[in-house]
Amino acid sequence: MSASDWLAQLPGVLRDEPLARHSQFGVGGPADWFAKVRDTEAMQGVLRGCAEHSVPLTTIGAGSNALILDGGIRGLVVRFDDSRVRVRGDDSVELGAGAMMPRAALDCARQGLAGLEFGIGVPGTCGASVYGNAGAFGTEMADVLIDGTVVSPAGDAQVLTAAECGFHYRRSRLQDGLRGHVVASARLRVHAGDPAEVRRRTDEIQAQRKASQPYGVRSLGSVFKNPPGDSAGRLVEACGLKGRRHGGAEIAPKHANFILNVAHATAADVLELARVAHDAVLRQFGVDLEREIVILGEPAARSRVPVSG
Repeated sequence: MSASDWLAQLPGVLRDEPLARHSQFGVGGPADWFAKVRDTEAMQGVLRGCAEHSVPLTTIGAGSNALILDGGIRGLVVRFDDSRVRVRGDDSVELGAGAMMPRAALDCARQGLAGLEFGIGVPGTCGASVYGNAGAFGTEMADVLIDGTVVSPAGDAQVLTAAECGFHYRRSRLQDGLRGHVVASARLRVHAGDPAEVRRRTDEIQAQRKASQPYGVRSLGSVFKNPPGDSAGRLVEACGLKGRRHGGAEIAPKHANFILNVAHATAADVLELARVAHDAVLRQFGVDLEREIVILGEPAARSRVPVSG
């Protein structure tokens, strides 16, 4: 069976699918092939098939902190859609990789389970949050992860402890030593609490987020990592760049470390603003800001080479 024949028989697969439809940010060119996968077993089959047929594989979450370039992504793009939130007693909760962190935080709050309140401020999936050690308001995934199930490029499932994930600030081994492994689920540490008190804390974090960050608009999340002892947003703001626009993208007037899609922005618009902000901070403060957003795909100017068999 050729690569194209194998891809065409995947359940629900779409050809030349615009990825802007599958990103909270609303930006991104087409995938050669796109499919949603709903459980670990199906993901194992996809990874084995990609390995057998030499098909490049890219997994995406909600697209809240990933910029998909205008030329799209070659090969197969998969969204792992297991969004289940499973309570395992009063000391842990298991999330499918596709579960949104805010929903998990609220589900736990309703059941009087504390520990995931920070998730209300993480507008992404569990899988992407483990991958990038996402966090908000003083807590990150490294603080709550017990272990996670990942699927290797060969299609084998294995459980990694938090220590084996090698977490650092907005990084994990999944970005380098375990690159190509796909997060399928994660067990997170919680503890029993008063439902009203847990919900009060989620509401407090939500209010902080609304007050300090763009809310209700298409945002790419934090564009740059905070440098040691400082804030990327403060540095970009000090360069006078709040509200700067390029094409349909804008550096957020409320928080300068966020870029908004305000008028049908392209990925090129976003990258240009990120370059302007980076270069201005380097020039004025000597700080070389490191990107936090994940860049996927290729720019529109490059020729597309579809998967063929």
